[in-house]
Amino acid sequence: MVAQFPPSPLGPEAPLGEILLAETAIKIELPSSLHRLAVERYDAVRRYIERTGSPLEEKVALFYPQGSMAIRATIKARKREDGYDIDIIAELLLPAYSAPAKVLDLLFEAVNGLPGSQYFGKVVRQTRCVTVLYEDGMHLDITPSLLFDESDPRKSHIFHAKAEEPASAHKRLLMNTYAFIEWFNQRTPIDLPFTEAYAMRALAHDRMIMKAAAPAEPVPDHSTKEGGKSSVVVALQLLKRNRNLRYAKRDGRMPPSVMMACFAGHVAAPGNSISGALEAIVQHMMHELGKAQAAGVLVNVRNPKCLEECFTDRWPENLTAQQIYLGDLKAFSKQLSLLMNEDLPLPKKRNLLIDMFGEGPGTAVIDEYSEKLARGIREGSRLIAPSGRVVVGATVAAATIVKPAPAHTFFGTSWPKK
Repeated sequence: MVAQFPPSPLGPEAPLGEILLAETAIKIELPSSLHRLAVERYDAVRRYIERTGSPLEEKVALFYPQGSMAIRATIKARKREDGYDIDIIAELLLPAYSAPAKVLDLLFEAVNGLPGSQYFGKVVRQTRCVTVLYEDGMHLDITPSLLFDESDPRKSHIFHAKAEEPASAHKRLLMNTYAFIEWFNQRTPIDLPFTEAYAMRALAHDRMIMKAAAPAEPVPDHSTKEGGKSSVVVALQLLKRNRNLRYAKRDGRMPPSVMMACFAGHVAAPGNSISGALEAIVQHMMHELGKAQAAGVLVNVRNPKCLEECFTDRWPENLTAQQIYLGDLKAFSKQLSLLMNEDLPLPKKRNLLIDMFGEGPGTAVIDEYSEKLARGIREGSRLIAPSGRVVVGATVAAATIVKPAPAHTFFGTSWPKK
């Protein structure tokens, strides 16, 4: 039997844990003002690379976003100075077998320009991309690519070339991030009731705070815009925040975001809640990592639309790294179950949110929620569940919404049992 979508997503009948997850996600996502700035910079650097006199003048076939921006899953950094990135693919019109280092060096030259120019001195040549650094912490990663097969659009070569390594160590890597993004977005379609409810919350929060160019794919709209995002994408943002928090003081690479997005795409289900999507993704990741760990091998996650592209070619480095993140996922799963327990007092939910997503968003979400409910009591407009139950917190009397939670279908629409 197909479960029915909750009649009022994120409304007064939603479990408290679900509301707290939504408010936390809004706190950690990129606000629309910074999203607009990112889009402006995307357009500006695209035009600059194609400028008259550029080494890449008339040699850019297509610009398109990749990574978190392309699937609406960008989150703020934990610290302002860490910034956030915009990932771009620049499909170039160069000889098919151009040397990897030459391609990267040419893109660096085109972006860096001459002394006194727009980006001069703000550009770093990386192993696989060129990075533009901005004073406010934002950074823009441009990965050059060459189309591999015109009969298979966007299947391309990207280039791996450390400057300090000999040319013999450099290599081409097949990829089709364009097709992966299409696959992910098709598997995580917008659920209009959820999108509208989430967009209203995000908008309320946000209010508080040339010549003909090469074709360019637009950056997707912010969650406050029509088109918004699905619960799967919101869940992915929360998981990325938890990962960033866990790895803030660890050495080595973090589990790649694209791997997490791929796992999320495989278990996406229409009409799911945030907590339901989180549970589905985490359980699937635990299964796949655990299966690899038990076999003594490293997990191998491939682009479902380009199997030659490996999303885990640089992480995990070894079985220890794989086991560490597997442990993180197990801990997160237990914490999620506790958070969704309607009998757990608000102060304990606060501690859970802080440990799962950081002190800033965790504290702010609980404080704002407590104040909202306290104000409702003072004004006589408090939220009361159909059951009529009112919960009194440690410091303020607070009405809470208590509706017997239906059995969770794991991949379905209902919220988990407590």
